[in-house]
Amino acid sequence: MAPLNENQLEQIRQERKEQIMSAALQVFADNGIKLTKISMIAKAAKVSHGLIYHYFSSKEEVLYESLKWATVVNKTINFLEELKTDNLSPSEKIKKFVLYALSSTDSTSSNVFRIIQSLDNKEETPKEVQEYVDSLGTMYIEFFLPLIIEGQKAGEIIKEDPEELVGIFLTTLSGIIADDLTFWQEDIEQKVEILLRMITTR
Repeated sequence: MAPLNENQLEQIRQERKEQIMSAALQVFADNGIKLTKISMIAKAAKVSHGLIYHYFSSKEEVLYESLKWATVVNKTINFLEELKTDNLSPSEKIKKFVLYALSSTDSTSSNVFRIIQSLDNKEETPKEVQEYVDSLGTMYIEFFLPLIIEGQKAGEIIKEDPEELVGIFLTTLSGIIADDLTFWQEDIEQKVEILLRMITTR
């Protein structure tokens, strides 16, 4: 059997790293940052304790790299960028995003939101992780706030403080995503219509 070339070796390394990060997201989501141990991640990923330290220097680095990886994998950023250029009304864009967020069958998104919701003690959260989570929050706010303002001008969105509306709506949505989505994925169109009545005039 011919020895593996460098490209093949790099692919194997990347697959192994992704295997670890996927398992880590589940472990962090289930146990929180403080209670998660490298040994728990190794067991979930079905790799040795030492192999994790081959890819990551610490538990905090595993968390940070896993969150960054998950953001790319679930393609949310690309979806938001494409949605900005869609020829839809503000409320239709919001509905399309909510349907996208709640119809995902990938547990990665749910785990990310569960991890973010567990970051209630900023003193115990690694600085780079908190900064990254804050940047994700800013990304969503920068997407939704102009839509809310535009929708209010068009009479589609209720006349309340736009920043408060965004905050309440995103908090509600992230709580739903962090929970079991099975309920929402049955008759999802009808349930999303009900959810959107929080902020729409119809």
